[in-house]
Amino acid sequence: MAQFSKTWWGKNFIEALENFSDPGRLGRGRSYARNGKIKEYKINKGKISAKVRGSINPYFGVYKEPLYKTEIAIEPIPATDWQKAIARISGKASLVAKLLMNEVPENI
Repeated sequence: MAQFSKTWWGKNFIEALENFSDPGRLGRGRSYARNGKIKEYKINKGKISAKVRGSINPYFGVYKEPLYKTEIAIEPIPATDWQKAIARISGKASLVAKLLMNEVPENI
């Protein structure tokens, strides 16, 4: 089984998606990812877009793999909120040390 996240914050992101999305779509998305159906994806300023090959399903009259475009858009965090976060984080050496090692501590 493919693992779609390796970090605690990635797992939390996927869990949030599951709470706000159609579970059937997410299940199909996982299946498409496992089977190499994602043909192209881009990540750009709060938006992830992808081209995905769908499934053939003669029962529904789909005889050729359709190509879908899909995206997830996330509102960016305002600069003022980033400044507040940076001020709080920079006051804790343990948090700064973990971030410098490319880790995001759970208590951040």
